Parts: sequence; C-alpha cells; structure tokens
Amino acid sequence: MKLIRFFSYTAVSVLFCFALAGCEIDNYDAPDCTIEGTIYDHHGQPFQFNHGREVIRSREISWAKDDDTYIANRMLKVQQDGTYRHTKMFSGTYRLLPYSGAFFPYDDINRESDDAGELVEIKGKVTRDFTLVPFLTLEWVQEPYVDADGHLVCSAKFTRNQKSGYDMPDVYRGNMQISRTVNAEAADGTLFTVFSVSNSQEGNEIVFKSRIPLRWTGINYWVRLSFEVRTASGGTAYQGLPASNYTTIKQIFVP
Repeated sequence: MKLIRFFSYTAVSVLFCFALAGCEIDNYDAPDCTIEGTIYDHHGQPFQFNHGREVIRSREISWAKDDDTYIANRMLKVQQDGTYRHTKMFSGTYRLLPYSGAFFPYDDINRESDDAGELVEIKGKVTRDFTLVPFLTLEWVQEPYVDADGHLVCSAKFTRNQKSGYDMPDVYRGNMQISRTVNAEAADGTLFTVFSVSNSQEGNEIVFKSRIPLRWTGINYWVRLSFEVRTASGGTAYQGLPASNYTTIKQIFVP
C-alpha cells in the first residue's frame, strides 16, 4: 500500500512539473481603456432599452495577426436610458455595431457581416454615440396616477417609423412595468398582464391600468410602458424580432 502511494504521489508530482514547464507568465498589460456614450433615436432622444441589455457588437480587429485569424464578437451592455460605459477594454481598433434591439438595421450596406458597424480607435477614454431608427416612437399622453379604487392608470400612443429600404413590423401587444425600484426590469408581474394592440391604433391614446389595486402605500413606484413588435406578415425578418420599444420611466409617490 505504501509503495502504491509512493508511485501515485510521484506521478502527480511529475505531471505537475510538466504543467509548470509548459506555462509562461502572462505579462500582457491588463485592459485599462474606456468606451462610453449614448444611443439616440432619430429625434435626438436617448433610446430606451431593457436594463443591462446586450446591444453593441464589438470586434477588436487590431488583435488579428493575419486575415485568417478568427475574431470573436463581444456584446457590450447598455443601461435602460441608452447610456453605456465599459472600463475594461484593450487599446486597439474596434468595429462597433448596434446590433440587438427594437430598431431597424444600423448598417444599411454591410448589414450583419463582419465589416458592419463603425471603426473606433480605443485608447485611453473614448466617447462614441450612435443614432438609431426605432420601430416605434412612444409618447406619454397621461402620466401615471392612482385612481379612486387604488389602481395605477396611465396612457400613451405609438407612431410607427419607416426607414428607407425596410418593411415596418407589426405592433401586436402592450405592457406596463410597475416596479418599486428604478430598474424597470424588476417589475411586479402580479400588477399587470399584456394585452393585444394593432397597427390600426397608431396615433391613438391607449390606456394602461394595473390589474389589481396597488398593495403598498407610502412608497415610490416606477412605471414604464412598452409596445412589442414582430415581423410583418409577408415582410422581411430583422435580427432581434420580436422586440419591444419603451417609454421613458416615470416615478410616482403613492401616499
């Protein structure tokens, strides 16, 4: 038994030494560059997203040693108000492409190819904004309030946008997110259910009402509306559909 243990320990030690011999110290500088900015709609307003949504496709093309080098894509997250900031980027040349969300394709020429997007030199701290055309533009009509029965009520309207060369998708349902934090994704699902919406309601006021009265008082609520779209019947399917466009977030104190 002792002999077996001796040979076992010896084998493990030899393998460990070989492993150490095959490794080198990683002396490459850690990523210390920053890319930040804001994504706007075609009216110059910050684009509204889900919190932490992976939207911007990033490819560090300066890393490639030759034309045959495979370059993996990395998705950069944005905040719900359309801003983004990433502080652990390597210095180099990147191709950045707004890729996933309720907007028409960003690069009309290259679409989703490896050459799609904008060339950005990242060194130190860089600001890069983008402008997108959303499928829908949403506007508040009646900001959130609590009715006599304790329900949260509000209303909005939507406008379908057109981008040259692309089919408009169909609007098919609406939703209201009611949250007790500014993060609208932490919404209380018991307060609201989705309902059907059609293209024919474009430009009309659409009323949203919580399914049950608000259960807590003396606190703040945050409210956000969304309309979801999908590929139009017989139309062109775009990356990311179905997808939702959102209103800005409204805060209401319920006494």
